[in-house]
Amino acid sequence: MICGMTMYQVLWFFMIYAVVGWVIEVSYHAVTLGKVINRGFLNGPLCPVYGAGVIMVLIVLYLTGVAFGFDTDVSVVSPMILFIIGIIFATLIELVAGFLLDKLFHARWWDYSDRKFNLNGYICLEFSIIWGLAIAFVLRIVQPTFAGIVNHIPRMLGIILLIVMYITFVADIIITVLTVLKLNKELERMEKIQRDILRMSDEMSEVIGNSTIKVVNKIEAGKAEAAEKRGDFYASVIDKKEERDAKRAEYQSKRAELEEKVEHIKTQIMYRRLFGTRRLITAFPNIKHERFQAQLDALRARRDK
Repeated sequence: MICGMTMYQVLWFFMIYAVVGWVIEVSYHAVTLGKVINRGFLNGPLCPVYGAGVIMVLIVLYLTGVAFGFDTDVSVVSPMILFIIGIIFATLIELVAGFLLDKLFHARWWDYSDRKFNLNGYICLEFSIIWGLAIAFVLRIVQPTFAGIVNHIPRMLGIILLIVMYITFVADIIITVLTVLKLNKELERMEKIQRDILRMSDEMSEVIGNSTIKVVNKIEAGKAEAAEKRGDFYASVIDKKEERDAKRAEYQSKRAELEEKVEHIKTQIMYRRLFGTRRLITAFPNIKHERFQAQLDALRARRDK
């Protein structure tokens, strides 16, 4: 037993609430944004943070009841106790999940920085209260129903379903992590090419500037030249102009080639709508990257066209 639950129940409750969390996220953004978006971090219809949150609250509720000697049956325990435990531990899980995702993948998948009473953008008072109310409602009203459903699933069928679901879940985690790592790698390629374009632009500006200065100096010097040397002087000026034009054409050709590479990377990243990197960018429209924010903004602009 794990704090009043069998491992079988824990695995089922985690999976059920992960699916419910995904439905909530998709429904909320369908209402607020007017379109359906797979809002999960994973490709499948799961938001593990919801499942982990409910399991954590059930464990803490049990331990608190044991410590203070009150009945931990969710159908009779005080809604205020459920609210307090929910607000504390749901917020803690959101804080830890946000911090770990930020440090592991160098990106903010959600950000509450624009809301009052936030902590580094990971959590905020407004959503902590919402989580507390939601968990109090779920545990008091919904949990008894889910517990009854789990208990009525034939044991062998339930075990088989759990095995299939968790194999799929682990595979989804692996695929998603590889996708995020690939996204970071592609963003790094974009950033490097754009640095090369900027460097070439600076070099070309310097070449044109120096060439122009030399031409101006020759013109000034030419005013003092004798008439018989004027022809040689103008020929020299023309040669400099042709040299400058040739360098400009070479620069424009190289720049066009590099810009084409950037567009190719953007196309590769945004190719698939339902899976892969495009889905993640669409699912988290406010994602902020520590290093490649400009590149992410460019991809969003391409997505919105």
